[in-house]
Amino acid sequence: MSGVDAAEQARLLSNWRAECDSAELYAALARLERDPDRGDVYLRLAAAERRHAAFWEERLRTAHCPVPPFRLSLRIRILVLLARRFGTRFVVPSVIARELKERDGYAGQDDAQAAGLPSEEHGHAAALRVGDQAAISSNLRAAVLGANDGLASNFCLMMGVAGAQVSPSIVLLTGIAGLLGGACSMALGEWLSVTNARELALSVLERKISEKPDPTHLSVASAGDAVGAAGFSFALFALGALVPLLPVCLLPPPLRIGGSIAVTAIAFFGLGLATSLFNGRSALFSGLRQIAFGAAAALVTWLAGRAFSMLAGGI
Repeated sequence: MSGVDAAEQARLLSNWRAECDSAELYAALARLERDPDRGDVYLRLAAAERRHAAFWEERLRTAHCPVPPFRLSLRIRILVLLARRFGTRFVVPSVIARELKERDGYAGQDDAQAAGLPSEEHGHAAALRVGDQAAISSNLRAAVLGANDGLASNFCLMMGVAGAQVSPSIVLLTGIAGLLGGACSMALGEWLSVTNARELALSVLERKISEKPDPTHLSVASAGDAVGAAGFSFALFALGALVPLLPVCLLPPPLRIGGSIAVTAIAFFGLGLATSLFNGRSALFSGLRQIAFGAAAALVTWLAGRAFSMLAGGI
């Protein structure tokens, strides 16, 4: 018989599983890391997380709660696969978010506070931060947001036109125009942003040295490559915008709108899953939230198109 109620047992088990997950994740990162110094950091963090797991396991045994066999969670499996494919630094922003979530989760737990676990989890996050991690995290978010912009904007545009009950060819044309127009607009905006940042850096440097500055100077180069940034932005937006368009191109007319809605919902869930890797929320919550927001936006444009069609007496 357990010496605690079901809620307390669930809390202890959740903490134990989270710490076991973290220990296995750091051990995997240590094996994959090519930099010996960073590898040592991961090994120390793995050892610390094992101590935390042992703390919660002892709490479970003291409360006469059964300790089940440990199974690595899906989230950790995905992070390890990403680290193996793209390198450990690719997943570090997600790991930092995980550590901060554990710190916040421990903040309201007296036994965790007494053991000093919140401050240790915060220290783990600090140990993971290196100079370029902020940029990596920013790039990950920019990639997801760029694809989401293309997906959401083109899907809403196409649903708005579909709501006006126009012919399938008009919906198709709208999707193509939305993809190209949106991608070009995003690319131009990114090009202008990076170009202006480089020109400002050059201007400031020129005033300091009173001569023509070197374009490879760190303050200029850190602004980035305008052409590369524009191409990256174009590709991400186009990739997202292509998702709702493909079913309209490939499926028979009666299935086009339904197919577009279905594949877009799947893509929204996938983007939500991607954001869960660095926002600390559950994959299911993030995926369903993304679908809900995308569906709400598309419903607004569909209703607007339907209202216009009714007011205009049909198109």
